[in-house]
Amino acid sequence: MIKRLATTVIGRSARTLPGDTRGVSAIEFVLIFPLLIGLLAGTVDFGQALMVSRKMDQIVGTLGDMVSQKSAWTSSDLDAIILGSATIIQPFDATNLQMQLAVVDVAANLTTKVNWARAYHTTALTKNSASPVTIPTDIAESGVQLIAVKATYQLTTPFSSLLQPVTGVTSYRYSKTYIMRPRIKDTITLD
Repeated sequence: MIKRLATTVIGRSARTLPGDTRGVSAIEFVLIFPLLIGLLAGTVDFGQALMVSRKMDQIVGTLGDMVSQKSAWTSSDLDAIILGSATIIQPFDATNLQMQLAVVDVAANLTTKVNWARAYHTTALTKNSASPVTIPTDIAESGVQLIAVKATYQLTTPFSSLLQPVTGVTSYRYSKTYIMRPRIKDTITLD
């Protein structure tokens, strides 16, 4: 009797199983969910990467443009401009931001050396050291100083370690440069 009941139940289940669609949605969801999480993580990382890249362009451009607008600066004024430029990176953490601002002299042979420099979260360049930015000879003019700005940033996103097998990195590094001529005179002094 038990054997016949078991055979009947198994036989009936075997006949109704191909038409039973209960649970199909749950199985599809389990299969698709990891893909959706990966797409979400990639979108968040890509969005933050683009935002930081744009902010870095704004930082170097703003700092170089502000410094070019006067022919003489005080250290306190420059430090305030540098701090103000650093706030552009918000809402991202500014502790990973480094900036080098240098006014470089262009010699007769179009080589450049730092006249004076200021920095943010790094050591300022010393007088007569190399420019933080490679100055192309087609924009260098003997006797005219140039403003050279270099900024770097290290971005770690919430998903960067999750995407490390795909991207090969756990954080993203940005380096932006900017070169500008003084607007008022051919030189800029620091008091």
